[in-house]
Amino acid sequence: MDFPPDELETARLLLRRPRVEDAEPAFESYASDPNITRYMTWSEHASPAQTREFLQQTIDAWDLRMGHRVWLIERKDDGMLTGTIGCTVHFHRVEIGFALGSRFWGQGYMPEALSKVCEAAFADQRIARVQALCDEENAQSSRVLQKVGMRYEGRLRQYGLHPNRSELPRDCLMYALVRSD
Repeated sequence: MDFPPDELETARLLLRRPRVEDAEPAFESYASDPNITRYMTWSEHASPAQTREFLQQTIDAWDLRMGHRVWLIERKDDGMLTGTIGCTVHFHRVEIGFALGSRFWGQGYMPEALSKVCEAAFADQRIARVQALCDEENAQSSRVLQKVGMRYEGRLRQYGLHPNRSELPRDCLMYALVRSD
């Protein structure tokens, strides 16, 4: 399998390429949620038009088969968009980022989605490592990464710009899962 595939499926979730018409539901479910942007590298979206612009960039990345590719996370039972998970492939490694609307926290959606992405990455024999970074204070994301078996590898000092926390670079924690784990 060539990673990343256009679509992934779990028991409860469909991870799929975004469409322009997803802008309004994506804006409502996660992109405008100040609770999730607290530790992100981007600020909450001010309008569905801003979300549409972002989605168009991700659609272009899929079409070009390069750059950061994002799946929208959709509940299978009702089609509700809950968040997003994305990846950038760097030769033998994959870097993951994710965002889940705060009203969906605590239901196991992100570990479920992330586990599937890791499984799909390792199905591609070229991929040896899946990694993710999170802000040093983002305990919820750290727990998600640990739940899927990622190991803490260290602190990257003054690594990430998280404009909702500080104008200065912040320390980030590196987690990874490698093929031999």
